[in-house]
Amino acid sequence: MKLTYVAELPANKKADALVIGVYEGLKNVTKDESEQLKAVNFSGKAGEVATLPGTESFRALIYVGLGKKGELKPDTVRTAAAKGIKTAVKLKAKKVVFETFGADKLEERAVKALAEGIVLGSYRFNKYKGGEGDKFDVEKVTVAGEKEFKKAFEAGRLIAEAANFTRSLVNEPGNVITPEKLAEVAKELAEEYGFECKVFDEKELEENKMVGILTVGRGSDNPPRFIHLAYKPKKAKKKVVLVGKGVTFDSGGLNIKPEQFMKTMKSDKAGACAVLGIMKAVGELKPKVEVHALIPTVENMPSGKAYRPDDVIVYKNGKSVEIHSTDAEGRLILADALIYGSELSPDLMIDMATLTGACVVALGHYTSGLFTRDDRLCKELLKLSSETGEKMWHMPLDDDLKEEIKGLYADIQNVGKSRYGGAITAALFLENFVDTEKVKAWAHIDIAGPAFLDKEWKYYSPGATGQPVRTIVELLLKED
Repeated sequence: MKLTYVAELPANKKADALVIGVYEGLKNVTKDESEQLKAVNFSGKAGEVATLPGTESFRALIYVGLGKKGELKPDTVRTAAAKGIKTAVKLKAKKVVFETFGADKLEERAVKALAEGIVLGSYRFNKYKGGEGDKFDVEKVTVAGEKEFKKAFEAGRLIAEAANFTRSLVNEPGNVITPEKLAEVAKELAEEYGFECKVFDEKELEENKMVGILTVGRGSDNPPRFIHLAYKPKKAKKKVVLVGKGVTFDSGGLNIKPEQFMKTMKSDKAGACAVLGIMKAVGELKPKVEVHALIPTVENMPSGKAYRPDDVIVYKNGKSVEIHSTDAEGRLILADALIYGSELSPDLMIDMATLTGACVVALGHYTSGLFTRDDRLCKELLKLSSETGEKMWHMPLDDDLKEEIKGLYADIQNVGKSRYGGAITAALFLENFVDTEKVKAWAHIDIAGPAFLDKEWKYYSPGATGQPVRTIVELLLKED
């Protein structure tokens, strides 16, 4: 789909469909349009959509609700734009024109959100489908608006395209994306954008004492990898390390998952894919921040070589870990990456992972858990996530729960003694591998809920969402 922004009025264009944003009460449409819309029970409430016969210039007119004018938010614009483009697909409209809606209230933020909504809403993972209807895509979308907002529109487009890049990687099955293939994707990004790139194979993993990655990865015929991408602009203002969990498929290992919980475990690489998507956006937008992307990637499988409950491993930083569940593998591989990231002495380190079902129990399917002891970072991430619609909630790093992961035969164990507070104890486990003398601020984002959805929600189709790509990119741009 070709998406362009032009400084014209929508009426100057011709297309199969025109998408028009309407406020509740129908006050920004003509009297004739208002009567027709009322006849199909459309009032302009947020989330509503209606289609009317077109004009000489447009075969169909698609009206999307923006809600009350004084309450317009970026995510309302995104959702409305997505509904507009989805309706255009249903109408098999090849060429679509959007008017910029909400610009009078939110200005640049509205136009940026409009671009994101169109790109995110048009996404479908139909690569393996053969039906003609499944393959139809809008060919060209033109957004007509004020010239001054073009830069904001382009930024929104690039950020959303990076999120869609992440979605496609996550949606790929385990027989397509293995640890080695994920490393190939990283190399391709490095070549395209001029990043530095290192990929550690088993020998280099051993040399760097990455025992978590080696331990989890040995149960699979697909060997583990560790990926380090680096973007280093001149006169960088800060150094940021991003870490993403890259379990390309999680069977649970010897603590094998029940069928209903194993079915979507291609999505256990969502954190790693998000980091790659962020790097794609970094390559396009070029913030004045040094960014290091670290991805420990494995396939967690049961075999005669697989690690076992009761095994004890000792990490490079001297921490010993007693294995109580082989299905709590993500924190074991993230530990290696956090140690490695700490050695880079960053101003900020953020890890993102589909880490715990406990976080989904606590917050549901649409909200990520945010764990950090840095109040400034917490406030900034929560503010940005409210803007991007990638919802986050601040969760406690409760020191009283450290007793839950205190080991009997090692320093710590990889799951809590009880099932309570599982998202918190997982975050506390990770904190053991963050060197606070070298890392100025650290945050852990548990994306287990919103990373992969089984039904359509807002501008997302079923499957991967690409969270938290847009929020972290906005943070990097703000740090610029």
